[in-house]
Parts: sequence; structure tokens; C-alpha cells
Amino acid sequence: MGDVVHGSQYKQTGSNSNMTVNNSGGVTRADVDAAVVELRAFIDHLTRTGAVGPNGQVNDPTAVVAEVESGRSRLAALGKAVLGGAKDAVLTVVQGGVAALVVALLGR
Repeated sequence: MGDVVHGSQYKQTGSNSNMTVNNSGGVTRADVDAAVVELRAFIDHLTRTGAVGPNGQVNDPTAVVAEVESGRSRLAALGKAVLGGAKDAVLTVVQGGVAALVVALLGR
């Protein structure tokens, strides 16, 4: 499933016509960038604690879940992006099992 674009939808027909609509309440590029920075920092933290291995493998899923649940306030930008529909955009930049797990936990 692709990203969700919020806002009005319009059907445009005919040739030689242009339309720009920017009344979306969705996620901006800056929001996605902030989410990516936050997710990378969080994965670094999980690596330092040993919950995630150096190659991104999840060593301790229970610890990852506990860190996400207790650290939701630290993951505000990531949560906003995920809940705003930019999950795929974030996971395109930060790939790996731990990234997918963190994003899935925030999206529920």
C-alpha cells in the first residue's frame, strides 16, 4: 500500500490544463526528514543497548517493544509521519527489520 495523501481530491479532464491544489493537512517533506533522523537515532540507541545487533538484526524483540512503548514522546516526529500516512516514505529511506518493527509499533 502506498502513502496516503490527505486533502481534497479533484478530477481533471481535458488537455492543456494545469491545476495546483495545496490544502493538504498531510505530512510534509520536512516531517519525513525529521522522522528519518529520529528513527536513525532511535536505532542507534537500540544498538547501544544491545537490543539490536550491528547489522540491524533484532536481538531482543521484547526490549525493542518496551523501548518504543516507553519512548513514544521521543518519537514524536516519527509517529506524526507514520500516522500521517508516510510510513512507506520513511521505510524507503531507513530499511531493515528493526525499522519496520518500530514503525509498525508506532502505527498501531
